[in-house]
Amino acid sequence: MRNAINLILIAGCATTLMAREQYTRQFQKTAQLSSGRTFRIENSMGGIRIRAHSQNQVDIIASIRCSADTADQAKDCADRIQIRVDDVGGVSVRTVYPEQHDWGPWRRNISMTVEYNIAIPENAPVEVHNSFGFVAVADVHGPAIITNRNAPVNLTGGRGRQRIENAFGDVEVRGNDGDVSVRNTNSRVNVTDVTGAVDVSNRFADVRIINVGRGVTVNSNNCSIHVENAGAPVSVTGSFAPIRVWDAKADVTVNGQNSELEARGIAGTANLHTTFANIRATRIGRALTIHAQNSTITAENIGESATVETSFGGVDLRSVKGGARATANNSFIRLTDIGGEIYARTSFNGVTIAEAAGPITVEGNNNSVTVSVKRGQRCEPLTLSTSFGPIKLTLPQGAGYNLNARTSFGHIHSDQEMTVGGELSKDAVTGRIGGGGCELRLVGQNSNIDILKGTR
Repeated sequence: MRNAINLILIAGCATTLMAREQYTRQFQKTAQLSSGRTFRIENSMGGIRIRAHSQNQVDIIASIRCSADTADQAKDCADRIQIRVDDVGGVSVRTVYPEQHDWGPWRRNISMTVEYNIAIPENAPVEVHNSFGFVAVADVHGPAIITNRNAPVNLTGGRGRQRIENAFGDVEVRGNDGDVSVRNTNSRVNVTDVTGAVDVSNRFADVRIINVGRGVTVNSNNCSIHVENAGAPVSVTGSFAPIRVWDAKADVTVNGQNSELEARGIAGTANLHTTFANIRATRIGRALTIHAQNSTITAENIGESATVETSFGGVDLRSVKGGARATANNSFIRLTDIGGEIYARTSFNGVTIAEAAGPITVEGNNNSVTVSVKRGQRCEPLTLSTSFGPIKLTLPQGAGYNLNARTSFGHIHSDQEMTVGGELSKDAVTGRIGGGGCELRLVGQNSNIDILKGTR
């Protein structure tokens, strides 16, 4: 029973210690603001809501709230907080808190906040400086500069150039007829439906940008980046998180570090770079260029040529209308349905080329080489070389080539009908396939060479 009584007494003491008194004081003022003049506000420890209206005046409503151990202390706190309004050359609003030494010995037990609701002329430029409180700006048609800390910023239905700086608070822009610039750290950035250009920098939180009429520039670290439906060139730099660019109407450049990349539905060229992560590109309208390290590259449906390089990963290119150039190290290379000239070089992993329509050059080292030429295609020069791995070449029936094949510590075998002229042995052949025509050069070292017959 004594323990139960003690617990009740302790709980009662805790309730008494936590009890707080609150006091709220309202502030209201109206100030005239002529056309072209700027509205400015400076605040801390409280939120700011700004909306547009059709009148040439600023309507200011502020709620000043304090809590303290006693009702008198809470009221004294609220009475000490002042709001100063200056209407010379524009309208400026500033929250003035007393200096710490003016509060007396009970200063540490006080909490306070000043929250604003403000209506301004819709075309007025806006400057907001705040901290430890949200900022929400709606339907303002003048340019805005918003600086905040430790709370979210929300801008909707804007017009004009908007510049936002924040830290430790999300930034969201929904609808702006003009350019948008965002600088943030440690919190998310979400920008949608902007007619102008968008420039964003961030770190340690995600960036999402959708439906932009002009160009997009993103510089962020340690956060995922998603850009979708941009109407002009896109430039993205990021690290240590995925980067996606979808449905861009112009050229795209992405520089990643330890970042998985995806480019999809790009109307212009795509220039992609990353390390220690994979890259995927699909539906690229013009040329594709990829520089990677320790990465696997997968790309398909390329409108012009493709140039890719990687190491310790792989290359898989499909449906390229132009030529393809793939260089790798310790990586496989697969090229399928390439419409133009092919160059492939790798080591310690296989090269596979299928449905090739243009000239082919393969340089291998310690790897196999497998090539099939697209049927019905006029002949093109072919040069295949490797070491310590077989060469297998499939040619359509009726094709004509001038053959020069040689190897060492292996043999040469052909299913194609051949007219031999000059040298003939199991490891060296010179002659013609069919009626001759294009140059066909096969060079192996410690390799077998097989020339196979495909369909007509």
